Amino acid sequence: MHQQITYNGLVGFELEKIRKELGMEQSEVSVATGISQPVLSRLEKGKAMITIDQLFVICGALGVKPEDIISKTSKGVEAFSTEEAVKVTTTKEASTSGAILTGAAIGALLTLFLTKGK
Repeated sequence: MHQQITYNGLVGFELEKIRKELGMEQSEVSVATGISQPVLSRLEKGKAMITIDQLFVICGALGVKPEDIISKTSKGVEAFSTEEAVKVTTTKEASTSGAILTGAAIGALLTLFLTKGK
């Protein structure tokens, strides 16, 4: 059986990683964006579908370009596509068919796959 990672999970992982690198708390991003802290948490963990509006607002608060987040997410999708044990899928597909990797698991796997062969 494949482990599953959603596109939303990969986007959320990238947003969380940048927020932490900036030393920001979710509460700070919440105030800056008008998105509640519980919703931000769900977005970062890939448990809620992020909208384009939310992506742009969060990226603005973090000082990054949305296209940079999408580019990093695409690299993650490419890294996982070479692995037989991990499948990147949509949130709808994942919610109906088994275990989903989130948060730290995504980070650990991305680090492993993106540094393989270096």
